[in-house]
This record gives sequence, C-alpha cells and structure tokens, in this order.
Amino acid sequence: MSERVLVPFEGEGTGLAELSWGQQQIWAVIQDQGSSLPMGGARALPPGQRVADVAAGLSFIMSRHQALRTRLRFGPDGQAQQVVHASGEAALEVVDAGERDPGEVAAAVAAGYKARQFDYEAEWPLRMAVVTHHGSATHVVQVICHIALDAFGLAALYDDFDHRDERTGPVTAMQPMEQASRQRGPSGRRAHEASMRYFERVAAEIPDLQLKESGDPRRPRFWQVTLDSPAGYRAAGMLSARLGFGTSPVLLAAFAVGLASVSVSQRVAMHLTVSNRFRPGFADSVSPVMQSAIVVIETDGPFEEVVRRAWQSGLGAYKHAYYDPAAANEVWKRLVAERGVEPDWSVVFNDRRVLDREIADTVPATDGAPSLRDELTRSTLTWGDRNDMPQQKVFLYITDAPDTLCCELWADTHFVAPADMEKLLGHMETVIVNAAAVPGGR
Repeated sequence: MSERVLVPFEGEGTGLAELSWGQQQIWAVIQDQGSSLPMGGARALPPGQRVADVAAGLSFIMSRHQALRTRLRFGPDGQAQQVVHASGEAALEVVDAGERDPGEVAAAVAAGYKARQFDYEAEWPLRMAVVTHHGSATHVVQVICHIALDAFGLAALYDDFDHRDERTGPVTAMQPMEQASRQRGPSGRRAHEASMRYFERVAAEIPDLQLKESGDPRRPRFWQVTLDSPAGYRAAGMLSARLGFGTSPVLLAAFAVGLASVSVSQRVAMHLTVSNRFRPGFADSVSPVMQSAIVVIETDGPFEEVVRRAWQSGLGAYKHAYYDPAAANEVWKRLVAERGVEPDWSVVFNDRRVLDREIADTVPATDGAPSLRDELTRSTLTWGDRNDMPQQKVFLYITDAPDTLCCELWADTHFVAPADMEKLLGHMETVIVNAAAVPGGR
C-alpha cells in the first residue's frame, strides 16, 4: 500500500540558462543511450525516523540545491536549456511494507523508479519514497536523473540529507546555473582553449585500431561482469605505498595492461573520467561536473614503469578535462578529417570510488607475497546485466566496496568476447598482485 505526499520547497536562485559543461556532457550520453542513467537507490534510515522527518529532509534538499529544482527546456532546434525554479512541490511516496521485508520493498521501489525514464521538461530530477514498517520509517529511496549530479554530487547530496540539522548556512558550492555563466566568461574560455591544445596533442597518439571484431558476437550485444578481488585491493595499496602514488594510477595502469591483452596494440587509449572536484567551488557541488579527457599509455615493460606512465598521462588528463563539449566535438571532427581515419579509443576508465580512493595507509607494504597470492582464491567473477543499449566498446567502473577491489566491466561483445572480458580482468588482477609481490615484477 502506498500514498503520495506533496512536499513544498522554496530556495534561492531562479532563471533560464544554457547547460553547464558537465550537464552538456552527460546529456549527450543520455541522448545516445536513450536512458536517464539514474543514480542513487535505497538506503536504511537510522532508528526512530518518522515519515515527517523524511518529508522535512526532502524539502530541505530540494530547497538547498538548484540542480534538484531544475527542469529542461528545448528550443525549436532541440537545444536543451536548464530552467531553475525557486519553489514548487515534490512528491514523496509513502510505502507501507506490511509483513514484507522493508529492505526488499525499498529495493523494489528503487528498481521501479530506475526503470522509468524521466520526463525532463515536466518532472523534477529526484524521485523519492519512504518505506514504513509497523509505523516506523525504515528506508528512504532516492533516485536521481544523471543530468542533476554525478557520483561525487550524489555523495554530497546524501551527506546533506543525513546531516541536514547541521547545515544551517547557505550553499557555498557552485551550482549549475553559475557554472554555465562562468564557463562563458574569460576564465572558462582560457580553460577550454588549454584543454583543446592538450586534446589535439594527445589525439595524435591514439592508435588507428585497438579492438578488432571479436568473432564471437552475442545477443544482447553488451555484457556486464564484475570482479571482486581482496588480493587486488591489498596489492594496489602496497604498490601505492611503495611508489608514492594514489591507488587510482595503479588501477589505471592495470586496466591498460588488461586492455592491451585483448587489443591489437600495446599502446592503449581511453577516455579517463575526471571528477573536476579539485576546481574552486566544485568540491561539494550537487551537480554533474565530471568530464573526460584522453589518456594514452604504453603498456610494455615492468609494471611499475607502466604505473609511472599512467600517473603522468593521468595528470595531463586531470588538468584538461574542463571544456565546452560541443566545441570539442568540432575539434575532433577536424582532427579526424585531417587524419583520414577515425582513431579507435572507444574505451572508458571511471574510478568512481568516493569513500575509498586512497587505501595505501591501510595496507602494510610488507605483507608477505605467499599470503597475497593465496588470497587470489577469494576472488569472484559475477556475470550481470546484458542489453542492447548503445555504449562504448569497453567501459570499466572502479566502485566502492569494503576490503576488495571491485571492477565492473561492460563490453561490446562484437569487439570483446565474453572470454576476453574474463581475460582482461584476469590480467588486471594478476599484474597488480605479481608486481606487489615482487618489486619490479609483472
């Protein structure tokens, strides 16, 4: 049984503006894939919560964050703009679990919310429900359209919702309408032009071909598999401590080696997803500010050397993943025309860990090699979703998981067969473990 409660909200900021660069980039993906790319899900609430408390939380975050009060408007040419509203009402669905498990009910509500595409012009980008059990509010469901935020923005939103009684001051993080305004100004143009100079220089290094046809195409076309590796987690931390880098360059290098194992080129190129949260005003912004940049990595030689190359290449990408996506597309078209062939870099590396990006301090660098290799037996490979939703040839997510390296791999089976998906992840895991066990090894 469920009912809908309309929750009023009122916040600062209103107006019509073009999309920010982060919004533009994710909107292009939403259009390509025909999906709202929903984020969030169900979470347990602390004991003692009431429906009124959750409604107050909904009003708080809607009032506080312009991204949640934003709908899209489309011009005659189909160009999207953001419309920020100062006030309105948001629906809170109240679901009584009855005698069912409230966690399972919350998960089912979240799945239902994610299955329906958002109405970008008429619907707020947040769908929210509270699940009750014997009169108590036990779970909250928050599903958000990707146009409103990215993974780090979701973490900031959850934090605000969970600590709303402590958030009495104004929002200091830059919200999307202000982002769009600044990106049109002189500082935005300078950042864009610097990024395009980097883009042109690195694009020349992308191989003509990385992934040839697999010979084993499947239907549905795109497959998902997840590796959970406690050994990889410990080994990445050990290498991070030894080399003085964070774990992200270690994992980027390992993915490059894994990709090369199923590629026709030992030089691999990919889109590196960059959070941009180090930029002024972006750290806690509930908005999408992630963009991607090119990285090209030579994978031959000792693994520690590949990590150093990945770190260096990643630095350039991190500095230059801030640009006007529409203008960048025009630059890319020109480069392809000049080259006479479209280079192959339909690969994405996305380290979307929020809680556990730097683990070096938690893993002793002197852990014994035998126990590390023995721990490989605890690794699991789990096949997941399969669909025909258009996407990149290879897409790797590194996700938060306690005490394990969690790698979620999507691949186009027309270019990477299921057996090669296993091979890619296997190489990724073993190269980290072997290098951690034997300095300079691979």
